[in-house]
Amino acid sequence: MKLPLTAALGALALAASIVPASAGAKIGTLTCRSNGTINQIVTSSETVLCTYAPLGRWTPTETYVGTLDTYGIDLGITGRTRMVWSVLAASFTEGEPQSLAGRYYGTSVDASFAVGVGGKSLIGGPDRGFTLQPTSLQIQEGVNATLGVARLTLEEAAPAGAVYKP
Repeated sequence: MKLPLTAALGALALAASIVPASAGAKIGTLTCRSNGTINQIVTSSETVLCTYAPLGRWTPTETYVGTLDTYGIDLGITGRTRMVWSVLAASFTEGEPQSLAGRYYGTSVDASFAVGVGGKSLIGGPDRGFTLQPTSLQIQEGVNATLGVARLTLEEAAPAGAVYKP
């Protein structure tokens, strides 16, 4: 049991350190949450709700919905999961409209027994202009082991309509 966990943590450290030289400057933080999934041995898919907090005091947060698909060795069941990434942009001008909506691809390493850790290093978005670098280890519940390729697809969430009571 210790050897697979050690290998998973070593692969996680390697995956987290792989960021392209053109990753650019940090422009904000993306936090995603999911209720978990049942992994299908070689693949899994889970729905995520994400909040992007741009750097800067007066910039509003943005909400995204999406799916996180993993391909590779993917065994087990996960419960609630929280993932946090630093958002890096190759080129960015302050005040420039930005949207993280799009597809991101990269590596995925997770391991848990009741409570576990993992990480995903992803590149993509509009014109492949963003890098999502793990800010900290993701935290999850469940029993699982994952080593593979991840695809995160994000779409802008529709704003919730205001409800007025007469």
